[in-house]
Amino acid sequence: MKKTISILTIILLFAFNSFSQNACNKRIERHLRLAGDSWAHFPVLYLAYDSALAKYGFADYISTGAGSSLISMTAETWWQFPLTRHALEGAIYSDRGHPVDIVMVSLGGNDVAFGIRKGDSLNVLDNDLYLAKLFMDSIFDYIHTTLPNAQIIWQSYDYTNFNDPCLDFPWDPYCDLWSGRGYASPYEINRFMGYITAYQDSVVLAYNKPYIHSFSANGLMQWCFGQTTPLRYPPFGTYPPRSVPFPGGNINYPSPHAAMGLLGIDTYHLSPLGYTYLAEYYMRVFINNYLRRNRDTSFYSVGQTEDGFVKQNGTVGTGEIQVANSTISKTKGIISFNTESIPDNKKIKKASLFIRNTFIQRAYSFYGSKFPDYFKLDIKQGTFGSNQVEASDFNEAASLADVACVAGNLRGKDYSLRFDLHDDALKFINKTGTTQFRLEILDTNFIKFYNGDTMALESPYLDIQYDTTNIILGVKNISKAEKLTIYPNPSSSYITIEIPKNISNENNALYIYDIKGALVKTVQLDKSKTQLEINIIDLAANEYFIKLSNNSSDWIGSFIKN
Repeated sequence: MKKTISILTIILLFAFNSFSQNACNKRIERHLRLAGDSWAHFPVLYLAYDSALAKYGFADYISTGAGSSLISMTAETWWQFPLTRHALEGAIYSDRGHPVDIVMVSLGGNDVAFGIRKGDSLNVLDNDLYLAKLFMDSIFDYIHTTLPNAQIIWQSYDYTNFNDPCLDFPWDPYCDLWSGRGYASPYEINRFMGYITAYQDSVVLAYNKPYIHSFSANGLMQWCFGQTTPLRYPPFGTYPPRSVPFPGGNINYPSPHAAMGLLGIDTYHLSPLGYTYLAEYYMRVFINNYLRRNRDTSFYSVGQTEDGFVKQNGTVGTGEIQVANSTISKTKGIISFNTESIPDNKKIKKASLFIRNTFIQRAYSFYGSKFPDYFKLDIKQGTFGSNQVEASDFNEAASLADVACVAGNLRGKDYSLRFDLHDDALKFINKTGTTQFRLEILDTNFIKFYNGDTMALESPYLDIQYDTTNIILGVKNISKAEKLTIYPNPSSSYITIEIPKNISNENNALYIYDIKGALVKTVQLDKSKTQLEINIIDLAANEYFIKLSNNSSDWIGSFIKN
């Protein structure tokens, strides 16, 4: 009998482990494409966006620029020359079979910038900018037609630096280009860069398309690096990092020499660190939020005395969340969330926990595993003891142990881990009070993480997605309902709905409900179109649900109004 029980136990354990592994769904997929000129090429070469994705907990998401990013490219070359156009179209088309969410486009600079001379007025660029825009129109249209669910960002450039490279490396070929155009000062060059960026922004604004975006990066290198040593030419001053206005920077200064490529030789392009800062900027202003677009709400950890750590010997600490493992001691981290605002009628469909480190004793290889097996996360519906971190939290029984699949790559400081909770853990997220997590590390290392007493994207946060099928009233055959494609999500002004191809020819309308199930807006469909843009400016900031039905099919979706 004991032998039978043992065999059965082994079988059950094997089945459980197999389920847990399958639940992780471990895949590495490309979600971001870079297209355009050298400001797309070098971020691909330096893995700048891959590093930025890893910093925000998306180490399993990668970028690509194969076939779509080349040095010295112009909008005209990409679109007018048959070979390059074929390459660009082929690269974009190849993304149809992959979940590409965002296409970063860097184009326009080479179309207009090389004709600038000292003393020129800003409007000398107008004709070239207009011609470049015509090609950009076609490129954006092709990207959207081919990848209708992808967001497009027209990437900004930052300021140049001719003075420092030409002082230190007079043989630099860019110096002849600079001298041939009259030795324009940083102020004069920056005015033109600002003019180009303002033109990009005005074009995107005029498009009025919810899937095309622009964000100025002018002055970003000044903001990140500062001018820590006196400038050797007018205005001769210094300024510390994060002291200039941003975006915009100080128009009198070039980008810092430390930010320039080829160890300071390059006058136009950034260093690997510079392009990584650029990628991180776009992560903060758009990409991170968009990759988390399916969440319905987010909770930030409590901090203070409810986030911290407990050591095996009973030592307790608050503030930083710590994990450690060695032959002589072990430390577990405690992370607390007040989740009592989750309505009782909401069924949680998915949940992900993000935490960012402040220190790591032994960094992991950037090219190593993006699904680390050396972290273990437990969940407690309520608290392990009291709300405060205390010694008993180390061994207190969890509601469920080892509850998540981990994605992340702690290459160094300020990298994040993402814990995607298994389905069987979701029921332990507490709708009436505190939900606590206990984190431990299984390999030999010592790591510190931010707690809830810091800024939003550094603080631990818990993203939650609800099962909307129980919210929308009157949907037939709800288990068979299909999901509507809605973007951008969240949004503060307009959303776009992809109209299902198999919608019937009857009179159809979209119905928008608030979180209590009350109908707040009805929008008629125009089935001659493939998309429907909806004005949501009049809606209060909250989450909403959408229903579309006909005699044969149902479609549902949700969005957040910022």
